[in-house]
Amino acid sequence: MSGWIRVGADGRLEASPEALERLSEGVFTLLSVPARLLLAVSREDPSAPPARALLAGDLARVAFPEIVSLVVHSRASGVLRVIGASVTRRVIFQDGEVRGASSERVGERLSEVIVRMGLVKQAEMDGVRREAGSGRRAGRLAVERGLLSERELWNAVQEHVITLFQAVLLESQGCFLLTDESAEEAPTVPGLSAEGLLMEGIRRLDELRVRGVAEGDGAPERMLAAFAGAFRDIFATAQGAGAGDALRRAAASVFEDDPTHAAVFRGVAFASDGDLPAGEVLARVATAAAREGRRAEAILSDALSTVTLFLLFVAGEHLEPTVHHALHARVKRMVSRS
Repeated sequence: MSGWIRVGADGRLEASPEALERLSEGVFTLLSVPARLLLAVSREDPSAPPARALLAGDLARVAFPEIVSLVVHSRASGVLRVIGASVTRRVIFQDGEVRGASSERVGERLSEVIVRMGLVKQAEMDGVRREAGSGRRAGRLAVERGLLSERELWNAVQEHVITLFQAVLLESQGCFLLTDESAEEAPTVPGLSAEGLLMEGIRRLDELRVRGVAEGDGAPERMLAAFAGAFRDIFATAQGAGAGDALRRAAASVFEDDPTHAAVFRGVAFASDGDLPAGEVLARVATAAAREGRRAEAILSDALSTVTLFLLFVAGEHLEPTVHHALHARVKRMVSRS
């Protein structure tokens, strides 16, 4: 945050316009830090017990894997907030192990993961969540109502945390903050290996990351054509398994639910067979590349790799393992370059 804040001898506060713009209508709790250092965190409940800042920094300078490694090796406990371009995600640690995670993004809630995995129908989960009030309590209530088994809830919690780790790995801008506050709403599950979650998130991203795309005329067109073939294959395979409607519903707002890329892709929609409007996509990407000073290929790779992973995840919950494995292999061949 740019700008300044001045505290007068009488306790009155002054702030620069930049600081006021960022802080207006917010409630912040000061963290326990060394003298002459001011650090605060936005909180819905300002009466919550005070917390001590353990680690803070810039994601552009300190990568998420490095942060996790430090937490693991120091066996730290607390809440790690990762504030990205448009959403804040939290990872709860206890003695260096992950005990849960949460996100402000609706599509990244535990209850949404449960629905995408095909464990509970959307209408049933919506009703349970309205009654429970949070993703974790909704999952537990779904077990009590017989909608989920304990094993299914455990699998969903693991998938939820992996999904959030994967989302954080895609963030290259923003900041992070580790505090020693407790998180009572964390799922009461056995500690998950942070390094294992990290490796799985990286593996999923690497599998579908486009490599070696050369600069030059036609590179964005070639990349989009490769992804377009992959999308059509995913949609056709899901349709053949009777999951076409489920996939189309998930894909309907896939760009809108990802604010990182929504500015470029807002309003873009898949056709029923998985096609994207190529001309419109390429024009938008070219405009974004000029505005951001990035290669159009990099913008396409980031956005479409993320979308591909999501669609494969949704389709995989409705396909036989052998069918899903074969689909995954075909998609990798289509979008990867040696």
